[in-house]
Amino acid sequence: MDKEIYRISAHNPPHLFRPNAKYFVTGATYLKKLFLASKNIKTKLLTSIKKGCEKYSWVLEDWVILDNHYHLMLNAPDHPNTLSTIFNEVHKFTAIWVKKNLPELKDETRIFYNYWDSCITYEKSYFARLNYIYFNPVKHGYVKEASDYLWGSYRVRLKAESYYLNELREKYPWDKIKVKDDF
Repeated sequence: MDKEIYRISAHNPPHLFRPNAKYFVTGATYLKKLFLASKNIKTKLLTSIKKGCEKYSWVLEDWVILDNHYHLMLNAPDHPNTLSTIFNEVHKFTAIWVKKNLPELKDETRIFYNYWDSCITYEKSYFARLNYIYFNPVKHGYVKEASDYLWGSYRVRLKAESYYLNELREKYPWDKIKVKDDF
């Protein structure tokens, strides 16, 4: 098993890579444009994320995709330093697909801006961020109830785990955490 890796680079925030840890990931479109607004793009992005996670042995636990950003909760493998590779590939291949299949976006210089990750080290932080993922469509005004939003894992989970999710919502409020999410 790999040990923790703490990577510092000139143009990015420091990254902590810890085997088998939880990671909260946010990705955004270039200039906050609504490039992810269509059902087809959301489907392609989710498929790309799932393939990237599978390829590098990460587990996608929860997710939400909005029109100009997304949030994910991932579980790292024994070799967690592949996270940047996953999102470089996800963004690259999704952008290529978008430009090829959506004529109105073919001349865009960029589709994605970047992604940000946080290695979650406290249980309370983990559950608050799960709720943040679940209720992000409410925060941004897409829906009044998180269960009405189609492009997130909450709706599926709620069917199987409603009592548990309601307990989490009460115990770990999503609206108290500070997350870069000015989309």
